[in-house]
Amino acid sequence: MGDVAARLEEGIRQVSLPDELKAAAIAHARVWLEDARFAEYRPALVKAVERGDFKLLADSFYRMLPFGTGGRRGAMGVGPNRMNPYTVTTSVQGHCEFLKKRFPGAQLTVVVAADVRRFLDVKGLYDRESLGSLYGLSSRDLSVMAACVYAANGVVVYMADPNEETFVSTPELSFLIYHLKAHGGLNMSASHNPPDDNGAKFYNAAGGQEVPPYDEELVTIASGVDQARTMPFAEACKAGLVRFLTPGLRSNYIRLNLGLSQTGSRSARVAFSPLSGTGLTTAYPVLKEAGFPLFLTESQAQFDGSFVNVPFRIPNPEVHSAMDAVIATAIANQCDVAMATDPDADRLGVAVPGRDGAWRCLTGNQIGLLVAYHLLSSKQKAGTLKPSSYVVKTEVTTGLLTRMAESFGARSIGHLLVGFKYIGDVLDSVARTGRWRAFTASEPDFVMAMEESHGYLATPLIRDKDAANGALLIAELASVCKDRGMLLAEALMGLYKQFGYFGTALKSVVMEGAAGLASIRKLQDSLRADPPTEIGGLKVHAFHDRQDAAGVFGPIVSQTDAASRDVLVFELQGNVRLTLRPSGTEPKNKSYAEMAAQPLGASASDQALAEQVKEVNQKLAGLLNRWEIEMMRRVGVTYPDYATALSDSISLDRKLLFVNELESVVHGLCAASGTSPKSLADQLAPVLARVGPVKHVRAGVEAASARWEPGARERLLVALAMLEAQKG
Repeated sequence: MGDVAARLEEGIRQVSLPDELKAAAIAHARVWLEDARFAEYRPALVKAVERGDFKLLADSFYRMLPFGTGGRRGAMGVGPNRMNPYTVTTSVQGHCEFLKKRFPGAQLTVVVAADVRRFLDVKGLYDRESLGSLYGLSSRDLSVMAACVYAANGVVVYMADPNEETFVSTPELSFLIYHLKAHGGLNMSASHNPPDDNGAKFYNAAGGQEVPPYDEELVTIASGVDQARTMPFAEACKAGLVRFLTPGLRSNYIRLNLGLSQTGSRSARVAFSPLSGTGLTTAYPVLKEAGFPLFLTESQAQFDGSFVNVPFRIPNPEVHSAMDAVIATAIANQCDVAMATDPDADRLGVAVPGRDGAWRCLTGNQIGLLVAYHLLSSKQKAGTLKPSSYVVKTEVTTGLLTRMAESFGARSIGHLLVGFKYIGDVLDSVARTGRWRAFTASEPDFVMAMEESHGYLATPLIRDKDAANGALLIAELASVCKDRGMLLAEALMGLYKQFGYFGTALKSVVMEGAAGLASIRKLQDSLRADPPTEIGGLKVHAFHDRQDAAGVFGPIVSQTDAASRDVLVFELQGNVRLTLRPSGTEPKNKSYAEMAAQPLGASASDQALAEQVKEVNQKLAGLLNRWEIEMMRRVGVTYPDYATALSDSISLDRKLLFVNELESVVHGLCAASGTSPKSLADQLAPVLARVGPVKHVRAGVEAASARWEPGARERLLVALAMLEAQKG
């Protein structure tokens, strides 16, 4: 191994990283080369050295994958900065030690869930043969390994039988923990991330995730574990330490959701897709048993952790392409609404038709507003809405929810940090103490909660977002609208006329790897030290650093609290609010913009509303594009205007590849007048594929070509159209 170690060290030293990170990567990689505990990973590590994949090795070994406030999540692979049996089992061992400290002397119980993921190295980063048993490893496999660790520590595990073709979703896990009075839980899932990712997310006894300062204790304990106890799975089952969830027990979750029904109308025809995930066991049976005419997208109706039948393998209903198949199902069956859930069934996507027959996807805020309106109006009509009733949202979620709730005479908690765990904490606090901070309430007072990232909840008996809740209520509202001769889209426009249009927009910049993490940190530091006085031509009236101890959240109580509060808020002229934060689960920073317009009144024309919506949305889009350029300037990146038109799903590295290397190549190809459109399309395909799918690249490429001579631009547009027709 001496020669391999020497080549590894030499190669990593050539990677563009700070010296201390390169040194850490070399040290960790040497341990994995030499320590017997990592023998199964050694062939892949050696093969990567032989192939010269030193950038991959540096990123895989420069640190231990951080144990965040919810657990660990990241790409599967070899090394301490990857998800694999080692990082999973040591995380579980840390959770065991945390639970023993939290509940001394108790017979501990946990619920373990898993989604449908299966590691197939879709990105092709590794030599397949060298991966050994890591190739094909599923969330279910990892959940069995986790159960073996819990059992070895004397913890009783409730889980689905791994020999049966069923899975437990995130919201069902939350419900089961609370229902069984377990001490905690684990979900093996990377939610809506790409298929090569996985995660271990830990839950507390309330069915939610720990919030500061308690989460830091879990982080500290788990981060100090480097070896896990374990025992054979069959032995754990025989000893009664692993117990399988029964259909009768699991049916309680379905009944709870069905009990949220507000009306008996079931006239809406509903198209549904689980995007190959666990929504098939949650939202789908809820909609079916509720009695809606239901049409399943068959191509995405099988449990498939590779997500091969989801466009670009991005199983996220926030991404419009993920909704394409279910919209096609809706059109084919003359449906009134189309819905999809992400792999762990906590997020809900919704698409609706207009009078012109065109379908469009609703934003997370729009879906939540419709759910809230259906609940508030139904409860008001039934006489069950009280002055003590309340809704909950995070601070980056639309302020229109608060305005709407107050118009119904209900209250609102709207100043929460980003993350549904803070909503779960409100519900837990109210259940235990009858209050949350100075806010007093009882469990029946809860109406609903939402976050802009397609998360909704309508029951205090679940402490995480639940797509089945939202799906049932959206289908009901669609039925109510249909019975009145309305479309769901028209109901949404009615809300904007009555309460005012709140335009919202999101800009994400993906910055991968250790260098990306450093850039995200550099950006936050720069903006804190020197906040701008104007953004996109709008004056900054106020700047709020949520880590400020004198601010609304008070003193920082833990390092995890500081991380959660790494949020910067800018209040701009014209009723505009811009919020920036690093994502807690993905390598990106996220900027949320909202602009509040005045209500036009219920009698306003559709044309007047359309003009207001268009004006607000254009202002927000322009603001975020100029903000993206400013953010990149702060991290030392020269960024042309056209780069802002490339899809947010494309990483910064690939955007810069196009800007610095590929634009001139694309221009050269298109400037060749003698090339046929078909030949040009064939030549462009592999060049553009280095940046991303044509659907995600097109707008940026078109924007870049605006500076070209007319002939080259025209040839580009023809070639792009041909590539898109071929599904790019």
